[in-house]
Amino acid sequence: MVTAPNVRVCVGWTVARVQLLPERPMRCYRCHEPGHTRATCTNETDRGELCFRCGQAGHQSAQCLNAPHCVLCAEKGKAADHSLGSKSCMKSTPRSKSSRKSTKAQMLAPPTMAGTETGGNLNHCAQAQDLLVLSMAQWSIDVAIVSEPYRVLPRSDWVGDCDSVVCLVLGSNMPPPSPGSTTRGHGFVAANIGALIVVGVYFSPNRPLVEFEAFLLRLTALIGGADRSVVVAGDFNAKSTLWGSPATNTRGHAVVEWMASVGLVLANRGAVSTCVRQHGESIIDLTLASASLARRITDWQVAEGVETLSDHRYIRFDVSTSASDLGRTITPRVGPKWSLKGLDKGLLQEAAIVASWAPLTAGDVDECADWLNEAMHNICDASMPRVSTLKFPRKTYWWRPEIQRLRKECVAVRRRYTRYRRRRLRSQEEENAIYQAYRTARLALRDTIRQSKAEAWQEWLNTLERDPWGRPYKWVRQQFRPAAPPLTQNIDPILRRTVVTTLFPDRADWSPPTMAPPREDSQEEEEEIPSVTSEELHAAVVKMGSKNSAPGLDGVPGRAWMLAIQHLEPRVVSILTSCLVHGRVPRRWKTGKLVLLQKNGRPADQPSAYRPIVLLDEICKMMERVIVARVTGHMNIVGPSLSPKQYGFREGRSTIGAIAHLRDVIEETLAQGGVVLAVSLDISNAFNSLPWATIKEGLRYHGVPKYLRRVINDYLSARSVQFPTQDGWEEHEVVCGVPQGSALGPLLWDIGYDWVLRGAFIHGTDAICYADDTLAIARGQSHREAVLRATAVVAQIVQRIRALGLTVALNKSEAIIFHRPSDKLIKRLEF
Repeated sequence: MVTAPNVRVCVGWTVARVQLLPERPMRCYRCHEPGHTRATCTNETDRGELCFRCGQAGHQSAQCLNAPHCVLCAEKGKAADHSLGSKSCMKSTPRSKSSRKSTKAQMLAPPTMAGTETGGNLNHCAQAQDLLVLSMAQWSIDVAIVSEPYRVLPRSDWVGDCDSVVCLVLGSNMPPPSPGSTTRGHGFVAANIGALIVVGVYFSPNRPLVEFEAFLLRLTALIGGADRSVVVAGDFNAKSTLWGSPATNTRGHAVVEWMASVGLVLANRGAVSTCVRQHGESIIDLTLASASLARRITDWQVAEGVETLSDHRYIRFDVSTSASDLGRTITPRVGPKWSLKGLDKGLLQEAAIVASWAPLTAGDVDECADWLNEAMHNICDASMPRVSTLKFPRKTYWWRPEIQRLRKECVAVRRRYTRYRRRRLRSQEEENAIYQAYRTARLALRDTIRQSKAEAWQEWLNTLERDPWGRPYKWVRQQFRPAAPPLTQNIDPILRRTVVTTLFPDRADWSPPTMAPPREDSQEEEEEIPSVTSEELHAAVVKMGSKNSAPGLDGVPGRAWMLAIQHLEPRVVSILTSCLVHGRVPRRWKTGKLVLLQKNGRPADQPSAYRPIVLLDEICKMMERVIVARVTGHMNIVGPSLSPKQYGFREGRSTIGAIAHLRDVIEETLAQGGVVLAVSLDISNAFNSLPWATIKEGLRYHGVPKYLRRVINDYLSARSVQFPTQDGWEEHEVVCGVPQGSALGPLLWDIGYDWVLRGAFIHGTDAICYADDTLAIARGQSHREAVLRATAVVAQIVQRIRALGLTVALNKSEAIIFHRPSDKLIKRLEF
């Protein structure tokens, strides 16, 4: 057997050149379609009497003298000046099944959750898929079920089946489903989307009935055990009078029986054809739903007035679902959002002056905080427009008005063609002329879309000349994030609860090691509590202006505080001083807005795949910065200060200093002929797991003034985070850790973790730390000595970390050894 092209084979005394012919696809001699034989053909069109060369009846291709004309390519609107099955035919008709069949789409979008479905045949056309994406944006579609797409994009919001013949496409306002909530098969794909199970299906019309019945059995196994509302939509390629077809074929009988067995109800309405071709119309795109959901499907319609660049039409409908009972919903303290783009600085300062005239509430700190919050809301309303809802793009980047005009022209010509076909008496020449006009309009639309995308791409690249760090750079660096609701609002409720409880564990009863000798409260002098000064407040405001952070639950941006503080300074100073004097922090300042950020490369169904950020009110950060300045000043002047081995969250220290420290140790040791072994240690969920008792003990060790410890103790009590869900807002109590996103949290971490670095390390060992990242260093005159010392110092550090109530992820530990080039490196280090 010859498998290589252009080889020579010896036959006796003759050398023959053998050319390997390309593989020819299986072709039916009845319908002339590829992929099956006459015995398994289910196509209603019989072309067995037609010539393979010219497509005419009455002769065979061996005696044909006519010009080549491919019937299949002509029916599909492609170049047909070639023989059927020739190389030109293979180029114009891709060999994969998805190139010969349709791409249908069905979409979902909620009142509590509403959906719009659209079915269409893209004929493996890239521009048809572009129009589908454009239609999703214009109609605000939540979910689209697409049969036989041009291609399934490698994105999280595109979920395809095993054969890429059907996929689910999620709109811009829907989060991608987690891997554990999707099921992929051959010809079907299912995903849990909110309270629905959405199933997209496609089955080729060229496959036999036996395989179709086996396909329905696989769907039964998928749908039969579902305990939630189910929507099944796609191209079954089955006909039945139940959904408007003139007659029922064998597939139609099978689908009707299958629907009854699994309890699905037909959602199709009317008898409008979903597939329209030059030689006929049919209704083969079905929408099925569970009995409990069928009554909540409304406005089901075939979009006849929309050009799809496909033989199939879009199908749209709405679905409303009931709300979930999972989670404890609350009335949040979340405030409105304002658009800084519309900020009027003059109006803001005028509103701040008016607010400063009102008397301050003579109550506790909570009432004063409420008064200040209401005053800032009034100031923002007077100077900025509110942002009502999250807006999503209603068109694609390549959209132009010309595309809309050409799309309407295609619809007008297509309607003219369909109306003419319904006439009893019609001319074949005139019908062909009208259809040719329709084809011309479609080709113009395709070319315009292709050209528009190319020009938009080039225009986008040209922005590099104006701004090298602009949108192209951010796109390459994956810094763009599509507008979408928060993750907490869209992930599975059970997964959300698992993530939140894992990220914010319960360490309320932890007993830390004693860091300072016990001291009676009477031994501590009750010092005078200094009031907050204007200089302290202005220093806090300046740091606020250097960052562009998101606001907390009150919604007041930091820029508004910067402009209003010069008029509200006496009120703010009075409230902050009252907090220090009474050792109280307002309850609303201790409640943060939880934002989950998904980490790249982590499984989406695991809590470790999410990083929590807690957004606090800017006024709370002002108070935190005042406390940070006072605590830091006390430790630097009075002491004891933080360990010099800590390089994280400290002024004048950074990772560069930590690396320089390590480099000095390495150079000194290697100059003496020694070896350095460094082992990195990672702490699991460090900032959210540090017990509050450990922080309080660290504050006592560093001799922080009593009034500051009192207000920090209140700051570390009755804390909570709130986050939006599908059913409203939920609240989770926090009993340990420091909030990521606060100004005081990093300092409290350094104070609580400092005990690890103050340990008496054995000779030849040391440690370097940046925040929670700890590097154990061991020096030795040989590799063995360095390994022994590294083992000892790692055990010591791990023991002290665990004593603080933290957990070391030993599986993430890494080691690196530094030695002179002349030394022989051992192959394996054993700890």
